[in-house]
Amino acid sequence: MRRSTCLKHAQTGSKFMRCSTFPPAIALGLILLMFFCLTARGQNNEKVSDTAKKQLYIPAKIWMVPEGNDFNNDEHEYSYKRIVESNNLAIFWSKAFGSDLSKNPDPTLRLDMAQVLKECDRFYNFYVDTLGFVNKGKSVTDRYKLLIFVFKGKENTAFGGGEENKIGIAWTPLARISKAPFGALAHEIGHCFQYLVNADGAWAFTSAAKGSRGQAIFEMTSQFMLWHVYPEWMTFENYHLTAYLKKTHYAFLHETNQYHSPYVLEYWANKHGVKFIGKLWQEALKGEDPVMAYKRITNTNQQKFNDEMHEAAAKFITWDLDQASIATKSYANQHSTLLDSLKDGWLQILPENCPQNYGYNGIKLKVPNAGTEIKLDFKGIAGADRFRKINTQFAGWRYSFLAVKKDGQRIYGKINSATQGSVKFSVPKETAYLWLIVSGAPTTHWEHLTDGKDENDEQWPYQIRLTGTSLAKE
Repeated sequence: MRRSTCLKHAQTGSKFMRCSTFPPAIALGLILLMFFCLTARGQNNEKVSDTAKKQLYIPAKIWMVPEGNDFNNDEHEYSYKRIVESNNLAIFWSKAFGSDLSKNPDPTLRLDMAQVLKECDRFYNFYVDTLGFVNKGKSVTDRYKLLIFVFKGKENTAFGGGEENKIGIAWTPLARISKAPFGALAHEIGHCFQYLVNADGAWAFTSAAKGSRGQAIFEMTSQFMLWHVYPEWMTFENYHLTAYLKKTHYAFLHETNQYHSPYVLEYWANKHGVKFIGKLWQEALKGEDPVMAYKRITNTNQQKFNDEMHEAAAKFITWDLDQASIATKSYANQHSTLLDSLKDGWLQILPENCPQNYGYNGIKLKVPNAGTEIKLDFKGIAGADRFRKINTQFAGWRYSFLAVKKDGQRIYGKINSATQGSVKFSVPKETAYLWLIVSGAPTTHWEHLTDGKDENDEQWPYQIRLTGTSLAKE
């Protein structure tokens, strides 16, 4: 986010997140979260629709809405004459787009707002009823509608958040909703619900550790929510997957992957139920990062958590996740890892893709004859030259084999944790792909800082030697 934009937002007293689902080259900026209390209340700012039970409440001040905007005046930027609404939400659009977007003479400004409203209503109901981000009967959403503003201008980024501790609000340029799928709106409405979790009384990750500019969980969660209303997300925003496959070694919750990787959240949802992520947001305690909250809520110790994160990484090789079922055949077995050759058959991970905390490498191996017993010799080398020496006293690793049969069946090998050890694996019949997965597994957890710096990010280097197989040629 541009710092000048943050200052501009701060003046509105709004609580918001800036988001973008554009390719990484455009969306590389860090996300800054600003939280403020707004005590001012406007007059005549509640309107009850003839057909709706929830109140259409307009906060006294809304970012991107001109000060003094009279919604009863058709000549003002936003008006009740330019609105579509359901019982859950209302969408206003700029005066610049005319009174009926479906009949706009400019085809680039032509849009069926009824279709957009229908999709947004679907997102809203899914986030409430299926994902459980708010609790009916105990939420501000029982009374107030969510607002969406379609703004004019050259800004191509969509935003989501809220105002006055009770109204969820999303903002979008027309370009981001010009045609389906409406992924940007699904993502931003996700941010609205994150705001509403806090409005309903939960802490909801609304502060970050000293030195951290926000938390990656906001963007990861919005991508998780988007993925659940659009199962084809891995395809229509495939640039996120392409970027992630180059960055799997980064720490879980690293800011570089905040848009690319909702996959751990999906693993958790598969393991604990689809409403678990909403529960995580509602039950996180002030000062916890998502890992701390997860471990406490699920009563998971650090050793087990490392095992789980490695299990998740092994599943990511073929996208063995419920929500990824339609993408499995297209994107399975695409990981790659570069290693240096040393003497005596040893290989060493390169610094540029060395695992951080809970990050991983998927190492593709040649498939030998069925029944071959392959062997791995493993050596963790925390603190080695060329690698960052950070908290090396807490070094740890997990490693295992994975065989993928021609019919797609996965055979997961035993998860190993010895700093130095040897592992054997018998290659199954009909194996089409063979993998070694290595993940960073610290013996204690500490919070990752969203600070844009590499120099304070840990690294867990290692060496391997293979018998009975070798690295597959890329």
